[in-house]
Parts: sequence; structure tokens; C-alpha cells
Amino acid sequence: MVLLLIPVVVLVGGCKSSSSNATGSGTDQSIPADPTGTAADSKAEDTTCPTSNTTAFAKTKFVAHSGLAFGAFHRWLYKPLKAGTFKKGAKGRITAFVKGGLAALFVKREVRLALVDAKANPTLCKTISVPLGKLGDTVQSAFDKLKSGDSSGVDGLNTLISQTESSSKSQGVEITENENGDLTKSPS
Repeated sequence: MVLLLIPVVVLVGGCKSSSSNATGSGTDQSIPADPTGTAADSKAEDTTCPTSNTTAFAKTKFVAHSGLAFGAFHRWLYKPLKAGTFKKGAKGRITAFVKGGLAALFVKREVRLALVDAKANPTLCKTISVPLGKLGDTVQSAFDKLKSGDSSGVDGLNTLISQTESSSKSQGVEITENENGDLTKSPS
């Protein structure tokens, strides 16, 4: 795990971090942008739904992936935001941003996998795929806003997650958040 975090630490360590604040007692540290945005992120969503399951255990896999995504979001982004850890001068701010950045990538990946599974089930496809797709598209921009001090993106994601969980529950598929996802797991 330490070897996986070395590139992240090197990336953060190479950022500017020398201008002092008005009181002269702290530093203003830049947080790097995510370089992984691709043209595939802006593709139009496929809105056709199957008439029967096209993947074995689609609901089960949907619940697992969305539970990991939502749990990681709340553990590494939402709770630290509410605790004030992302504010300038906060103790552990840089560590929170590094973990938050890893969590944003993890959430984006798990939401993408959950969306594939939701689209494989006729019931979930009709009710969950649109809000889940929107959630996956806005994770990175919410984190980027957070780096500049704007928490509205994270608050908006929290609302969207709550709506997705509610819609899923109304279809008889309850999502249980799992805050213990392995953020260092390599995307497949």
C-alpha cells in the first residue's frame, strides 16, 4: 500500500507551497488537478433498457458497487468536509485532499461499474441509470470545486446520492453503504 501512495505523495510534494497567509503563520498549498479526464467521460448515455436481465446477479453487483461508492464518498469527502478538514489552515488538510482525490477516482469507478449493472436490469435501468450516470459525471468536478474552497459540489453529490438510494429502495433494492472500500485497488 505504501508503494501505491508514493506517486501521490510525490505529486503533491511537487506542488507550489510557499506563499504565506495574512498572519504569516501558515502556508497556502496547491492541490493538483486530476489528469485522468478523457473524452470517454463526455460520451452520451445509452438510455435503452433491456426487457430481462442481461447480466447474472445484476442487482447484487449494483448494490455492492454503489454501496462501496457511496460509503467512500461519505467517509473520505463528505465527513471531512463537514468536519472542516478541507479548509485552509486545517490540520491534516493535504492528507485529506490526497485521500479525497483517491476517493473521488474510486467513487467514479464504482459508480461506473454500478451503472453497468443497473443497465443490465430492466427495473433498475428505468429508475436508477439516469441519476447514477449524472452522479458519476459530477464526482470529479465536485472535487475540483472543493479544492478551490467551494463545497457546493460535494453537497450536491450528497443530495444526489440520497435521491439515488431512495429511488433504489423504492424499487426494492436497498443500498447499504460500505465505508471500507480499498482506495488503492487498481481500476480494471
